[in-house]
Amino acid sequence: MSIKLIATDLDGTLMSGDHLTVSPRTVAALQAAHDRGVCLAIATGRTLDFIDHVTAQVPFVDYVIYSNGAAVYDRKNDAHICQQLIPPKAVQCILQTLAPRPLYYNVYWDGGMYLEEARLPYYSSKNLPQAFLEQHRVENLLDKADKGAESIAVYDLNPEQTDWVRSVLEGQGLEVVSSLPNELECTAPGANKGAALAGIARQLEIEPEQVMSFGDAGNDCPMLAFAHYSFAMENGAPECKAAARYRAEANTADGVAKAIEQYVLAD
Repeated sequence: MSIKLIATDLDGTLMSGDHLTVSPRTVAALQAAHDRGVCLAIATGRTLDFIDHVTAQVPFVDYVIYSNGAAVYDRKNDAHICQQLIPPKAVQCILQTLAPRPLYYNVYWDGGMYLEEARLPYYSSKNLPQAFLEQHRVENLLDKADKGAESIAVYDLNPEQTDWVRSVLEGQGLEVVSSLPNELECTAPGANKGAALAGIARQLEIEPEQVMSFGDAGNDCPMLAFAHYSFAMENGAPECKAAARYRAEANTADGVAKAIEQYVLAD
């Protein structure tokens, strides 16, 4: 069966090492696949309002799975076709529990990322571009916690903090994954990239055997498990490689483009 749907993670997968650009070869491969009738989806842990610089480079992308599968946006029809939110009470409980600790965290609401200015000194990693930290800054996240959230993410964790934060998030019955080193993020039960991709495939009447997916981190595993043509990047995490059927070269070596050229365009 021919490939009819391609879904790719962004950071560490589609994007170059700067987290900002898509290589010309990758753009060309995606465009060629799209011209052949293949539907394209971005699947990211980012919020919807932090991918404009990506879609400007690949404007023909059909769907955006964002906030780790909490929501799906249909770009052609300008419509949100799926949304699963963390309940407000769970959001409030988590924020109240995290607040006394020296941690950097943010919350995704309505397609945007919100953070407390006072939390910025707790973030010292170089994993995220500065622009990522310059989004919606508020004095107190609890002031906005009267509505459901797409995701909550906690960064720069040492091993002891990681275990404690995981217990806090899992204690609310949430999906907990990691997309960056020393980081944890959560979504509502059942909300992940794999479930979102499966929903798109059902809507398009496409079988898993006709789906291609790419990823490099733990939050990509459900998406890799769903697609028959699943590719873990050479720079990917061990659990990601275990979940995928195939291996792609590193994101810095045009791994996504090379796999598409071989499996979609070669015929």
